[in-house]
Amino acid sequence: MRKTLMYALPVTLAIGTAAGGFATGSADAATLFPLFPNVEQVRASSPNGTGFGGTLAKEYKDLSLFEADDMGDWKDAEFFAGKSLRSGGGDVPMPTEPEKWDIQDASTRSELQTARTDLVSVLDAGGREKAPTEAAVAQTRYDCWVEQEEEGHQFDHIAACRASYLAAMEALRNAMKPTNVTYETVQEEVARDTVYFDWDKANIRGDQQGELDRFLDEMRKIEPVTLYIEGHADTSGPQDYNDDLSRRRAESVRAELLRQGMTIGEIKDLDIQARGENDPAVQTGDGVREERNRRVVVIATGQTTQEKTVKVDQSASVTKQ
Repeated sequence: MRKTLMYALPVTLAIGTAAGGFATGSADAATLFPLFPNVEQVRASSPNGTGFGGTLAKEYKDLSLFEADDMGDWKDAEFFAGKSLRSGGGDVPMPTEPEKWDIQDASTRSELQTARTDLVSVLDAGGREKAPTEAAVAQTRYDCWVEQEEEGHQFDHIAACRASYLAAMEALRNAMKPTNVTYETVQEEVARDTVYFDWDKANIRGDQQGELDRFLDEMRKIEPVTLYIEGHADTSGPQDYNDDLSRRRAESVRAELLRQGMTIGEIKDLDIQARGENDPAVQTGDGVREERNRRVVVIATGQTTQEKTVKVDQSASVTKQ
């Protein structure tokens, strides 16, 4: 539809002045845009549906207001506003037919017609129901492309609308693919406990033995679990000594776990980069005695089943002859 650029506001104001004018905020202010009622109606609308029609109404509203407010193209703004209102009212429109627009280039018309046929086939194949958001975006991006091609002079806008349509169609096709739900078993942390030690000691204290026993009782209820051990020290004493001390503490806890029949996954390496005094629970200066850093952390991991949903690429299952 070849359009004539119109500037309704100055024209209407001139008419209003000739007739004696009107006060700001009066009822007559609603007639500022008498030639484009759909734009003002859609501006006040609030499309909020989650289905295809509701999403289409919102997308067309955005397109309409962009044309009106950003581009000053009130003719096409009115056209898109009408499609928004129809969509929100349940009379869902089809994608624009390029042959009804004044598009001069034959190859461009052909490309648009082919794209529309492709879009409509996906929509009619269940796209509106299975992927309403993606379908609505694809339709409005197509209409944007047609409108820009008719204008024919803003080549960056044409390219942007075309690229946006192609991306939207890819998203729509992906959303339409059937899904395959699989289940996989993974090992992940389910609980942890911390055993604290006296200064310069590697034997388990009596009060900490009780805490460890309670933790292991809980782990037996959710077997099978694998227990991992990390040993630590505070910053008092030489670093190499603390590294060895943290290892001895870990081995002490390991021996207790084995005594109680628990499965030990491993004693992790306690090199000075990660254990000893170099991984404190509480930051302190050097040479500080801090009980919260004199510890062994017992980490319990267990197997859990996770659902994994993947899109099925049907083309991959086709064997070429």
